[in-house]
Amino acid sequence: MRSPRCPAPWTGNSDSWSPYDLRHWFASTALGSGLPLLDVSRWLGHRNISETADTYGHLTPDSTGRAIRVMDGAITQHRAGLVLAVAA
Repeated sequence: MRSPRCPAPWTGNSDSWSPYDLRHWFASTALGSGLPLLDVSRWLGHRNISETADTYGHLTPDSTGRAIRVMDGAITQHRAGLVLAVAA
């Protein structure tokens, strides 16, 4: 496996990139950018999502932090609705 510091395929060093390198770069970039694991798994042709998760799961963005923000937003909206209902 190449170092994450290796140049992207379009930088002129394409002769040193194998099809596997390009595939790994694609998966790493897609997951690191927040694309859903299930979608990337399907695009790679993996038989099941666990194959993708086992290989690339460490690259997915912090799901705990996202979950906290989503739940906080939902609670805030719910409280705002209660305040408006009481004021009406």
